[in-house]
Amino acid sequence: MDDKIIGGILNDYSIHDPSIAFIRHNENLTYKVIDKTNGISYLLRIHKAVISNMSGLQHTYEGLKAEMLLLQQVQERIDSDLRVQTPVRNKMGDWVTLVTVDGEVIHCTLLKWIEGRDMQQNETIPKEHIIHFGEQVANLHQFSRGADMGMSNVRPAYAGIAQNELMLKRLALGVSMGIFSAEDMNTLNHFFESLNSSLEAYSMATSTWGIIHADINKGNLLVTEDGLALIDFCLFGFGYYLYDVAGCVLSLKTDERDHFIAGYTSKTAPFSVQDMRRIEGFMLLSILGYYAFHLDNEERHNWMRERMPIFCKTYCLPFINNQSIFYTF
Repeated sequence: MDDKIIGGILNDYSIHDPSIAFIRHNENLTYKVIDKTNGISYLLRIHKAVISNMSGLQHTYEGLKAEMLLLQQVQERIDSDLRVQTPVRNKMGDWVTLVTVDGEVIHCTLLKWIEGRDMQQNETIPKEHIIHFGEQVANLHQFSRGADMGMSNVRPAYAGIAQNELMLKRLALGVSMGIFSAEDMNTLNHFFESLNSSLEAYSMATSTWGIIHADINKGNLLVTEDGLALIDFCLFGFGYYLYDVAGCVLSLKTDERDHFIAGYTSKTAPFSVQDMRRIEGFMLLSILGYYAFHLDNEERHNWMRERMPIFCKTYCLPFINNQSIFYTF
């Protein structure tokens, strides 16, 4: 985006001499901003997705206000041990700044920067940091159990039976597109049937369902001096807490996952056998969400054609047959 437009956005904030560096363009355009008068760093997010199907409730004005309110209340209400990015109000006292570009109104938000580095693919994380990370995620979910911010109509829902059925319908399009075989689709049908069957006995009570991050992966984990920090609540919404747990364990090596579970359950009741099975189902669901999202991306079609048969055979079929897959990813 044009530097003049970015400068105009930053004029709405109390930043006096900004240094601006582009980061990336996915769900949002993101920039690192440093106020050279005091050295404070910020993350500027311009909420214009790189492709239209990345947009959703989370990009609306009310959806963004809800995200910023969540971050603010997380910091105010629970132990500061859970590090989240601090939202910054503009000079008018608003969480969301509006800018018009070529006749289009675009929403912008500003967060304080957390110093750290990206988590590397094969990086070994110290045991105590993983346990601490598990405790942090449990603290987030504990906050959610007591939160009542009236935002269910402005943020998306994830991993419930209704949402899973919609994902299955989306994946079924891959057969007519020549990406997935009928055999693999049959396996996926059985997988979703098995997962949803387990969820029928898992009520959406405050003890199991509430505000979740919904996008926990290596790309949203920072390695800091104090351990792992969870960033980017852009996709947060409502879902089973175990869906977040599944994202966490997928981000870790197989021999690190028990450490995370130990940290998480130190703040909650131990996981039952059925809880672990649901976590495994949500692990598969998270990966299938990637396939569903990229159905319109022709550059990923060949990869999906090659990977889906392997994925179904190696992970979905064992899950359907009640075999544990927790350590096989």
